[in-house]
Amino acid sequence: MPPYLQGSLLGLLAAICYGFIPTFTVPVLSEGLNTPSILFYRFGFAAAMLALLMLIRRKSFRVSRGELVSLLYVALISDASALFLIEGYQYMSTGVATTLHFMYPVVTALIMIIFYNEARRVSTFAAILMAVGGVAVLSYQSSGNTDWKGVTIVLLSAVWYALYIIRVNRSRLQGMEITKLTFYIMFIGSLLFAADAFCFHSLEAIPTPKAGVNLLLLAFVCTMVTNLSIVGAVKRIGSTMTSVLGACEPLVAVLMGCLLMHEPFTLRIFIGVVLIIPAAIIVIFTRGRNKTAARSSETVAHSPEKAGHSA
Repeated sequence: MPPYLQGSLLGLLAAICYGFIPTFTVPVLSEGLNTPSILFYRFGFAAAMLALLMLIRRKSFRVSRGELVSLLYVALISDASALFLIEGYQYMSTGVATTLHFMYPVVTALIMIIFYNEARRVSTFAAILMAVGGVAVLSYQSSGNTDWKGVTIVLLSAVWYALYIIRVNRSRLQGMEITKLTFYIMFIGSLLFAADAFCFHSLEAIPTPKAGVNLLLLAFVCTMVTNLSIVGAVKRIGSTMTSVLGACEPLVAVLMGCLLMHEPFTLRIFIGVVLIIPAAIIVIFTRGRNKTAARSSETVAHSPEKAGHSA
């Protein structure tokens, strides 16, 4: 399977798994467990699962001093995004906050174009606009006056998440094995959320076995599998394409709400589907066409006939 197709499928898998977050989180919230505690168990369980996987596969946990510094940096960026988004929920509705957070594909594309000289493709900009438009349609909810402090906080979550996606592929961690990289990001995240729980809330015990099962599923499906998929996608198709495909996440969340929680399938949801699905298809096929063209050009450039004419 071509790398671009592998990366595209991994990006879509990450979005699908993220879409199950409400499915596993809402029942736990209904049992009274606070958000910092949920995040601690989510990242802690995911780190434990990844550690077990590394032990089974006989993977080394060893990292160099330089890699450790980069891991701390990347993990803090990732966790800061999550913390800013949670903080933003205190100032505005979750729908508006989600819309603002999913500006990160635009932020990612702009950073890559401005600072990393990434090619300016019309198809990429079209896909970004369609994906962000679809996310806005799906996530927007009527609300009162917007608190600009909250808007700033949530936009910062989008910036941090964009930087996380970029730095995973633009640092000395680029060559690190995916499982090890994801383990350390999850482990550092669990420590950060534990500190947040101790400092500002209280780290609560898991209330029931049912809540424990939901937390384990949240850790496995929405954290371990998702982050492995994101890192794998970034390494294969780059930061911009991965971020655009990630905009399918709220689409999956809404569809799961319709199927599992019996929420109505409205015109707003239909419009979001019509915008986001074509955006994902554009990303996949444009990337594939560009890769195929590049390989063809390289083949022609190194062919004997071409060499003979050049001589």
